[in-house]
Amino acid sequence: MSPGIEDGEMSGVRFVRRVDGLTYEFVREGSAHGFPSYRRVDLDTWCRRLPGFGWVLCTESGEVSSRPFDDAGRGSGAWVSRKGDRSYVYDLVLVGQ
Repeated sequence: MSPGIEDGEMSGVRFVRRVDGLTYEFVREGSAHGFPSYRRVDLDTWCRRLPGFGWVLCTESGEVSSRPFDDAGRGSGAWVSRKGDRSYVYDLVLVGQ
């Protein structure tokens, strides 16, 4: 099986919005709940695995704004975000060591 977001082998992750290619970069910054944690480079937003819920994009306090549409356990595939009355689909790109 290829490395996934939860393996901790990635130095970062990137989310690419399908509709226009807008990209958000996250860098590895410690861990949370026994899994790697990734912080967005320009905002206080985190990519973390929450207990009993799976992988999400959230604030430090745990407010969820995005999650995997296809595979919550591994965080792979399409992700869907919600901001106000808008939703977007993103692709997760793993960034190597």
